[in-house]
Amino acid sequence: MRVLRVFFLGVLFGWLMKWIIDEVYMKEELRFITDENLRLKERIQSMEVKSVRRVTPAPAAVPAPAPAEESSRKDDLRLIKGIGPQSEKKLNNAGIDTFAQLSRLTTTDLRNILGLSKRATQNADNLITQAKKFAQQKTRNK
Repeated sequence: MRVLRVFFLGVLFGWLMKWIIDEVYMKEELRFITDENLRLKERIQSMEVKSVRRVTPAPAAVPAPAPAEESSRKDDLRLIKGIGPQSEKKLNNAGIDTFAQLSRLTTTDLRNILGLSKRATQNADNLITQAKKFAQQKTRNK
């Protein structure tokens, strides 16, 4: 009977010690992970600030409009899927008011004006393609 008591007390004591050691170790490990996460967040934020400064060049020179095909009226650039009010404002500030002007931009020019990332090249190509279609429809309707 005494042997069973010693055995169970030993098991209980072992479990208690394991729980205490795990608790202390896990808290220390979680503190280390939390500190590491904070350092990484700070590093990422500092890298984002640097990359935003480097990636956002001044808007590129926009090709001069061809006077024969341009009308003096502005087009509603928001008809192009993917251009909202903010993008339209950026384009207008860069001197792009019509579909024809937008269709003559290069992908790089459009990315610089809108501030798109390099991964958004396909989106920029899509916007230019849509602008070409709208410009063709506009010239047909005249």
